[in-house]
Amino acid sequence: MPAQTTHWFALRVKPHAEKSVDRVLRSHGIESLLPLYTDRRAWSDRIKSLDRPLFPGYLFCRPSPDTPLKIVTIPGAVGFVGFGAGPEPIPAPEIHALERILDSGRRLRPLAILHEGQAVQVRSGPLAGLHGRILRIKTDHCLVVSVELLQRSVAVTLDGDAVAAVS
Repeated sequence: MPAQTTHWFALRVKPHAEKSVDRVLRSHGIESLLPLYTDRRAWSDRIKSLDRPLFPGYLFCRPSPDTPLKIVTIPGAVGFVGFGAGPEPIPAPEIHALERILDSGRRLRPLAILHEGQAVQVRSGPLAGLHGRILRIKTDHCLVVSVELLQRSVAVTLDGDAVAAVS
């Protein structure tokens, strides 16, 4: 087995290729981490649980010094995440925290990083489709919808995964 580096890197992959790239990395003896969460989807006739990537389009790996170029030739791999000259290592405490969270057995869900004042759209629930701005971030998100003509606003508290940033 090749010697591993001490650094973890984020590997960008094609859409829906996370699991296949993870399998290939592991088959080549390269340590990888693909954080998954269980998503329950309702169809008209059943409810199904699916294991989905916590970070769609990405997985983490710890390659040996001589394998980084070989990794990007794996079908489905796009390239390492980095700034400028090369791949940027992921801080070890962040990977350790992810591993601890995954090992905890607790229910996980992905959340976008949202900031106060950011424009968002409600993705799910009875308010799906509404646009507004994040007023306050505490344990939940407070969405503000304004009626500019009346110079009035209304605020509603939503779960963090119910809203998505609007670009």
